[in-house]
Amino acid sequence: MIVAVGCVLLTACNSAMQMGGSNLEEIAQGFSESMRWHDFSNAASYIDPEVRIDFEEKFVEDDDLRIVESRILSIDILPDGEHANIVYQLEYYHLPSSRIKKWRWKQSWELGNERVIKPGIWMIKNEPPELPWQKLKAQ
Repeated sequence: MIVAVGCVLLTACNSAMQMGGSNLEEIAQGFSESMRWHDFSNAASYIDPEVRIDFEEKFVEDDDLRIVESRILSIDILPDGEHANIVYQLEYYHLPSSRIKKWRWKQSWELGNERVIKPGIWMIKNEPPELPWQKLKAQ
């Protein structure tokens, strides 16, 4: 009986932790992997719908973009457990150049508690900064 109650309590605590901050690392890694494999449509699903359009406009299919590495550099979950700051880095080269460059995005993540977003879902709340390879194309 005591073992059964303990298992139920541990399961409940584990679920609550996942809805809090503990699964953020796994979710952020999913975003990073999507970026690494040029799956920008899946990466967009990690972004709040209010800023998603900006991301989709910036990350269109680009045959000259080669992604070398995609990684999460740091995760800082704020004391409220519902906000986090993540530093994401993309290493890439853009043809015809073969020089590897780095692009960073300081992301603001929020644990969704709104009706639009399912409760307990972490989403990126800010737009990505300007993409250097698009800036060069425009010149």
